[in-house]
Order: sequence, then C-alpha cells, then structure tokens
Amino acid sequence: MKSIKVSAPGKIHLLGEHSIVYGKPAILAAVDKRCFVEITPRKDKVIEIISKDLLLSEKADEKIILRKTKQAKKIWNVFNKSKNFSILQTITKNPSDYLYIIIGEALGFYKKTLKTGFTLTIRIEIPVGSGMGSSAALAVALAGGITVFLEEKFDKEKINHIAFLAEHYIHGFPSGGDNSASCYGGFVWFRKETDSLKILQPIEISLSEKSANLFALFDTGRPKESTGEMVASVKTFVNKRKTYAEKIFADQDLSTRNLLTAMQENDEDEMRTIIKSGEKNLEKIGVVSPSVKKMIRQIEKSGGAAKICGGGGKTKGTGVLLVYGNEKNNNYAKIHLGEEGIKIHE
Repeated sequence: MKSIKVSAPGKIHLLGEHSIVYGKPAILAAVDKRCFVEITPRKDKVIEIISKDLLLSEKADEKIILRKTKQAKKIWNVFNKSKNFSILQTITKNPSDYLYIIIGEALGFYKKTLKTGFTLTIRIEIPVGSGMGSSAALAVALAGGITVFLEEKFDKEKINHIAFLAEHYIHGFPSGGDNSASCYGGFVWFRKETDSLKILQPIEISLSEKSANLFALFDTGRPKESTGEMVASVKTFVNKRKTYAEKIFADQDLSTRNLLTAMQENDEDEMRTIIKSGEKNLEKIGVVSPSVKKMIRQIEKSGGAAKICGGGGKTKGTGVLLVYGNEKNNNYAKIHLGEEGIKIHE
C-alpha cells in the first residue's frame, strides 16, 4: 500500500455558537486553513507519530492505543457524572493522547485490528485554540486516513461519526457542528435536536467577490479557558437566568436565519448589522472578555463589524475574530469561506 494523504479544513462559526448547544441553528463555513495527515505503511507493528506543529516524535503500538482509548472512555464517564472539567483535561494531557484516541475509536468503529504499523505525519495550518476547529479538523483528517488504511469505504458520514466520538474527549459535550463543517465543507446549516438527532444541511451561498473580500480574521490570542469550560460557564448562566437566556437564544436564532438570507442576497449592510447584533448576544451570555470587547468596539467605530468565532474567553484572548467591513488593516488575515471538506490527495 502506498502512502495515504488526507486533509480536512478548519471552520468558522458565522453565527450560532453556544446557542447551538440549546437546539438553535448555526451557520458554519469551512475555511482555507487545513490539517494534513500522511500515513505510510511500515513492515513492523510500530506506530510512529511525527508532527513539528504538535512537537511530536514518538512511537507506540496497537496495545498502547487500545489501552489509552479504553482508559479515556472510563475517565469520560467519570467526567459525565461530575461535570468537572479538570477530570476531562486529564484525558489528553499529552498531545499524542488525542491522536491515539482517534485511531482507537476508528478501530473500534470498524471492529478491526492493524495488519501492520505505520508512520503518521501531521501538518496543521489551523491556529490551535483559535476557535477555528483545529481539533475537529485533526479528528476528521485522521479518521479519514485510518479509514483508507483499513481499506474501508471512504464514507463521510462514518468518518464524521468517528471524529465526533473523539471530540468528546476534548470538549466534553460537543455539538458536532465543528467536525461536520470540517468533514463536509462548504457552508453548513447545523442544528442539534437531541444527542442522537442532528440536522445537517449544506447551504448554497455564492458570495460576490466584493462581499467575500470583506471577511477577514483578527487574532486576539489563545483563550485561557477551554471550549468545554466556556460551554459549562454558559450552562451555569442559563440555569441561573433561564428566561433571560431563552430570550437571547431566540434572538440569536432569528439573527442566524436572517444572516443566511443576507449572505445569499449579498446584502452587505444587513450582514454587518446582523454580525454586530450576534456579537452583542454573545457578550450578554458572558463569553467575550473585556479587552476583546474594546477591540470589537473599535472595529465597529471604523465602520466594520466583528464577532468571536468559537467558545470565547472570559479573561484575555478569545481566539480569532471574524471581521466584516471595509476597513483596510494589515493586522487582519485574509480568509476564504466555503472551502472543500475532507479529501484524499493523490
């Protein structure tokens, strides 16, 4: 068997993060930053992992992978009862742990064992901890690579399911939106009805060149808090102020639907207004730090709009901001929305 090369994109939440956990819709877009995995078969049983981006160079075998995965399941069950995120964080305290778990979940899903070892090389363009779904892209790409290595059908639905299982060990209770956007690509309408029922619908959006060029990213710094911790924080907020939270989420639901229409019609003014409104709702639920709020107000004063794109943060950084507006700023990074999902590279 030749080397297998697979990649999956990062994502941006255009709107709907956090409210997605409470049954509201979200619009996500795959972006032009990707995670690449290459699997090269070996003649021995060794599994070698190499990644400059993750500072990894180590070796393991199938027994270690299966043991790590089994242990992760036990710890996650303890976390599920206690909701203590310090317990969850022990699952992936080493960068390689998450990789072992993804491989282990794939082996368990397909009910297969490894015929030979392999060398796994990983390259990540997506900034880690930025709110751009780096862990989801890694899970999707690696699940896809292992699927091919096991000579299984390259079925995106199955690959997405494996990635979603793996995401639980980092985020606790992920919505499934990040891995779905990474797996299927393009623009995605996602709504979680229940833990077992999710509505996933590709969206036809053709942004004009002018509208597309108005989107950019600005890095506020990696959040101190994990996505799981921020989700837990919002849950505490909801439990304390249920009626107020429901009102915020209902408004975010409407804004998300209106944003879809505005994007399909390339209505620049409406997109700018909705992004501002959506950001205000995220601030109301406490996921935007004071320093980042100041940055966003400055962008708004210059005629643009900006919002956080992931779990957010309470203290300093909140990851990347999605910026929309006419202002030319060398600190902004260009971004292309609606990129292709997981793919095999010949």
